[in-house]
Amino acid sequence: METTLVEPRLLLWTKDEYYKMAEIGFFDGKRVELIGGQVLEMSPMLSGHATATMLVAEALRKAFASRHFLRVQLPLSVSEISDPEPDVAVIEGTIRDYRDAHPTTAALVVEVADSSVDYDRTDKASLYASAGVGDYWVVNLPQRRLEVFRSPIPDTSQPFGYSHASRTIFAETEQVQPLAAAGVVQIADLLP
Repeated sequence: METTLVEPRLLLWTKDEYYKMAEIGFFDGKRVELIGGQVLEMSPMLSGHATATMLVAEALRKAFASRHFLRVQLPLSVSEISDPEPDVAVIEGTIRDYRDAHPTTAALVVEVADSSVDYDRTDKASLYASAGVGDYWVVNLPQRRLEVFRSPIPDTSQPFGYSHASRTIFAETEQVQPLAAAGVVQIADLLP
């Protein structure tokens, strides 16, 4: 009898499997996200990151009109194998519009980055571009600046097959206007 050798392969999780495991407490006490079918444990949130997340939320509440609402560290169901929890997402509509399912895209997604700057610039940027997020911001805490990614385009060289055609860096002394908002945001207001 001949034995066929099979190379080990990565088992990717679906959103349904991920949520079933969460329901039984498999991830209790851990900060995790489902990204590309893999469950990633996120770094513990330092106080600077937490402060910046709340500052971002406050600044965006002021900039956006009533036809949007904010979700802070809640799922964004971008695909069957990816359910990231961005630090702040600006969603069109009302909170009750998403009673039965998480949003699948956002008018603006913001990630606050201290130890995850490179990951947020590459993998997360590609993931959000694949979901049609046309305005993606990385609050870069180590360099005290804002990196703005806009105009998603297909790009097979990127992890999720998309990138943003535009990347602009704003210094702490500058301001930026979100694409879907009438108001401007001072970069200094986003930083702890």
